[in-house]
This record gives sequence, structure tokens and C-alpha cells, in this order.
Amino acid sequence: MKTLKQRFTLLVLGFTLAAFGGWIYEEICVAVMYHEIYNRGMLHLTICPIYGFGAWGLSLLLRKVKHPLPFFLLSTVIASAFEYACSYLLEFLFHRSFWTYEGWFLSVQNRISLISSLIFGLLAVLFDKGILPFLRRKITDKSTKYLFPLSICLAALIIGDFILVLIKS
Repeated sequence: MKTLKQRFTLLVLGFTLAAFGGWIYEEICVAVMYHEIYNRGMLHLTICPIYGFGAWGLSLLLRKVKHPLPFFLLSTVIASAFEYACSYLLEFLFHRSFWTYEGWFLSVQNRISLISSLIFGLLAVLFDKGILPFLRRKITDKSTKYLFPLSICLAALIIGDFILVLIKS
């Protein structure tokens, strides 16, 4: 990535893909576990921002880890700590619990579980070793002409939606 526009585009598209992928994961999880459809996101958009922040955070934190296995192991541990801390932060900010791992194998205070932590490690590897390299190849001087305005719109939508949620809570 060379230009500021390309970096911004990569940041926003990567965030949006991770957040949307996280929303899909959560929807599937709820449908399989509880046999119901329930919008798991806190926003009106079909994204879960925690996955976008988590994916980028892990990629930046572990940028020097090139091999997928250590990346997976470290991501699993860090994502577990991140999820645990976020459960308390979101509860404090919004006065409600956004998730529970009640009944899940090896859950810790129903805030994290071994199964979800392993899935997050796999998703982190997919993001860092698959999605980001793909986006880096696709975001060129030519494509930025179209992808940069799209990224601005996506960022504005996400920020606007978040502000609406904050105002309502």
C-alpha cells in the first residue's frame, strides 16, 4: 500500500468485511445453538464492529508473525482476553450483556469459551493470511478511484449508525 487513499480503503474494507463476517458467524451460531434467528449486532447495520476491531488489532499486534500456526495460537489467546475485557466494557457502557457462553464447553464466567476462542483464532488467520493479502492485491491506483469513495460511504454509514445507537441508549 502506497497512498493514504489506498491505506484508508484497506482499513475500511478490511474492517467492514471482518465485522460482516463476524455478524454472519454469530447469526449461524445462534441459529444452530438456539434454533432461532436473532440480529446479534448492536448496530442497525448487519455488522458486529468488535470483529473489525479485533481482526485489525490482531493483524497489527502480530504483524511480525508470518507462520499461520503461531499466529493462530497467539490470536486465540489474545482474542480470548480481548473478548473477556470487551464483555465487561460493553456491559458497563450499555448496561446489558451482549453475549453469553452459558452451557458452552470450558466457558469462563460465561464470557468466553474454548470453542469460540478457537474459532476466533481461525478467523484471525483467515483475515490476516487470506483476506488482507487479497485486498492488498485488489486495491491499486486504478481501483482506488472506485473503492475509495465506497470506503468513505461505508465509514460514514458505520460511524453514523454507531452514533444513533449511542444516542438511543
